[in-house]
Amino acid sequence: MVRAPSMSSEEICYYLPHHGVLKPSSTTTKLRVVFNGSSPTSSGRSINDLMHTGPNLLLNICDVLIWIRHHLHIFATDITKMYRQVRVHPEDWNLQRILWADEHQKEASYQLTTVTYGTKAAPFLAVRALLQLAEDEGHRFPLALPSINHGRYVDDIFGGADTVEKLKEIAHQLKELCNAGGFPLAKWSTSHPEVLSELSLADASGSTISLDDCAIKVLGLNWSPQNDKFTFSFKSISASSTISKRAISSEVAQLFDPLGFVSPVVIRAKMLLQELWLHKLNWDDPLPINITSKWLAIKEDLSGLAKLSIPRWLNTSRDSRVTIHGLSDASQFAMAAVIYITVHSPSTGVVTSLVCSKTKVAPLKRLTIPRLELTSALLLAKLTKYVQDTLKVEIEEIHLWTDSQVALTWIKTHASHWKDYVRNRVSQIQELTPTAHWKHVPGASNPADCASRGLTTVQLATHSLWWTGPPWTSQSVDSWPLQLNEPDS
Repeated sequence: MVRAPSMSSEEICYYLPHHGVLKPSSTTTKLRVVFNGSSPTSSGRSINDLMHTGPNLLLNICDVLIWIRHHLHIFATDITKMYRQVRVHPEDWNLQRILWADEHQKEASYQLTTVTYGTKAAPFLAVRALLQLAEDEGHRFPLALPSINHGRYVDDIFGGADTVEKLKEIAHQLKELCNAGGFPLAKWSTSHPEVLSELSLADASGSTISLDDCAIKVLGLNWSPQNDKFTFSFKSISASSTISKRAISSEVAQLFDPLGFVSPVVIRAKMLLQELWLHKLNWDDPLPINITSKWLAIKEDLSGLAKLSIPRWLNTSRDSRVTIHGLSDASQFAMAAVIYITVHSPSTGVVTSLVCSKTKVAPLKRLTIPRLELTSALLLAKLTKYVQDTLKVEIEEIHLWTDSQVALTWIKTHASHWKDYVRNRVSQIQELTPTAHWKHVPGASNPADCASRGLTTVQLATHSLWWTGPPWTSQSVDSWPLQLNEPDS
């Protein structure tokens, strides 16, 4: 920030309104100055109305989470004041003017000389500068590049390795690479404390890392370095005098569970929201007593998710063999797909772990159960393709399971045999999963059933079928469910 020079009436400028935001829970910046680039001028337009946003260079949070799960050891760090490390061209400083009062309340004009949070292009400019740094200097620090390419989310960066020694070297190279571009790293955390001591990091942190990047989430996902597990934080929102469709919609939208770890619990809130739409109420109308009672019970149940913890590591390593098991299910209320990987490793034995799940409420227009089962199988096919592309490990085999014999027959027959609705979905499934083996699973052994019907937090906490999949996924093929003779695809 520099003192703004006087300017002629012909020069173009823009003054950014700003205010302070207090965040007592922050370990670094308890008072943050926030700028509003969307505030209109006397012309009726703001700087953000005229500024190009730039392409979205942020990585998908699910991509990052799955990537860090396949490493035995990981670290997390963040770029200190990331936006403020990127200079703006002097010709544009006049478009980032502010009014500031000194300790004597004397007002003066200043120019912000760096990328400013609150302007539309800020996320693109900051990330683009980081990627340019990786392109220019990455050849000097090759071990740091996977963290930049796969492990960054906003200003947080993750790194991972199968050995502590390699993790140390990755952390060292990442620190040097970022320093070369003026991006200092801070708040280091790791699942292995030796890494921090090796780097002599004065700003090492053992605190829980928030992965939702939002302070207003009702349900947030965290990583706890001490026990190397994912946990959930629950923020209770004070009850308003009237529980309305608007209030419930807002809170359901704030349930942050990107990998679907607790989708059997979250789906209950989504199903209630759909039920609410059937009443055709206005946004702020009082709700029927039965709906209000259901919502209050769901909210109380959600608070119990803070007691759950999920192992981060998927037990994958260089010498492991990996098999995907995906399962789908549908009810008249919802559709669900869930993915597990079974890892055969000389060091850890045979372990099956929950990777992710996805749910959708059933459409308001009634469909037959077989059609819903087929749609949930398509949901599974899309999720399987996504995990294949994201996990970054070699997959030996893919086995996809449904408890619907009708849907299975459709899938294992050429799509041209069926009418439009079935043909379109079967065609997509076969294109998405050309190497997968589709099989039938008994309903009692199908964990996707948990997410298509819903569970309470207490039920989910001890539901081994959900957390580790059917026991036979870790056993020989002889132990798997017997298959009827379906048509070959």
